[in-house]
Amino acid sequence: MKIIFTAPFWSPDINSISKAAIYLGTQGHDILVITAQAADSLKGKVTAPAHEIIEGTEFFRPYPNSKDLTWHPQKHWPRIQEKIEKFQPDVIVGFGDPFYRLPLKISHHLKTPLVMFFEYLRLDKFSLPIRGGGKIRKYLPNTYQILSNIFRRYLIGQCSAIMFSYYGDQYLIPDIERICPIVRYVPWCTETGEKLETTKRNRKTGIYVGSLEGFKNAAELVEAIPLILEQTATERFIVVGPGEYAPKIKALIERYGSQLEYIEALPRKDALHLLRSAGYGYTPVTDCGLGFIGDCWGTGTPLITTHKLDGFLLQDSDTLIADSVYDLPKTINSLIGSDALFERMHQGGVNRYLSNYTARAVGKQYLQVFKEVVATNKTERIR
Repeated sequence: MKIIFTAPFWSPDINSISKAAIYLGTQGHDILVITAQAADSLKGKVTAPAHEIIEGTEFFRPYPNSKDLTWHPQKHWPRIQEKIEKFQPDVIVGFGDPFYRLPLKISHHLKTPLVMFFEYLRLDKFSLPIRGGGKIRKYLPNTYQILSNIFRRYLIGQCSAIMFSYYGDQYLIPDIERICPIVRYVPWCTETGEKLETTKRNRKTGIYVGSLEGFKNAAELVEAIPLILEQTATERFIVVGPGEYAPKIKALIERYGSQLEYIEALPRKDALHLLRSAGYGYTPVTDCGLGFIGDCWGTGTPLITTHKLDGFLLQDSDTLIADSVYDLPKTINSLIGSDALFERMHQGGVNRYLSNYTARAVGKQYLQVFKEVVATNKTERIR
C-alpha cells in the first residue's frame, strides 16, 4: 500500500508517533511523510533535514517551519504537487485537526481518500481553524462549542475514516459515524525504542514530563510538589516542560533547593533516560497527557495519578490512582516502601505498553483502517 502521512513536525528523534509510520515502511509499504523542518515544542526548538529516508520511509520537509504548513500550505504547493503526483498514494493521512489544510488539499487534488487522526472528538477540545481560537474557548465557551461543531461536521464530512486517540471519547463514535462511516479509537504511539533495563533507578526520585499549562492541570502539580517533598520518602522530584506555571515551579526551587529540579526542555532521548532512572512518574492530568503516560509504561516507570481519565487507567494494574492530591503522599509512600508493589506496577505498565502503544501495535491498527478505507473506496467506484 502507498500511504502519505502529513504532520506539522515529525522526526523519529523527537516524536514517538512518527515511529508507527516508519514501522509500516519496514513492512513493505511505501510511506511518504510530508512535514516541516522546524518547530517549537516541549523538546525546545527542534529541527530536521529537508529530506531523509529512515528505514525505508521517506521524510519530505518542504516547509521551513510548522506554522507555514499549518496556516499556509499553498506556499510550497508546486514542489508538493510534483511529489504527490509521482507517488500516487492509496490513502492520505492527516494528523491533528489544526493541521487539516494540507492533507485536505492533497486529497482533493488527487481525489484520494482522506483519513484524519485526532486526539479528541469532543467539541470543547476540537480546534477551530482560526487564530485566537484559544481565547474564544476560554472566554466564550458556548460560542466555541457552536463553532467547533460546525467545523467538526465539515472536516469529518471530507473524510473516509477518522482515528482518534483519547480513550474517553469512544462514547461519541455513534454520533461521528452519522457523518463518516469508519471511526476507530487507536492509541497514541509512544514507542520508547530502547531496552527497559539500561539505567539504575533511584526509587526515591519522582518525575513529571509535560507542558505546564492549565489544560494539563498544572495547578495541581504546583500544589502537589510540597506534599511530595515534605510528606513522602521522595528525595528528589524533577519537572520537565515549559508553560504558564513554570514561574511557580521555579519559585518552589527557592524553597526546596536541590530536592526539586526544573528543566524547561529536553530532547526525547534525554527525557526517556530520566524516566528510566526515576522511581515513579506522577501526572495531574484529567483528560490528556497520553504521551507521558505511555512513556512511563514503556520505560517500566510506575505511574501515579490523581484522576482516572474516564476509565483509561487501570487501578493497581498499570497505575496507582490516589483519591486526591492530598492522598498522594500515602500512595507514593506505599510504592516506595514495597518492592512487590513496585514490581507489579512496573510489569503492569510494560505489559500495557507492549500490547497497545509500540510502533508495531499502533502501526497494525493504522493498517487495518487504511485497508478498510481502500476496500470501501473500490466498492463505491464499482457501484
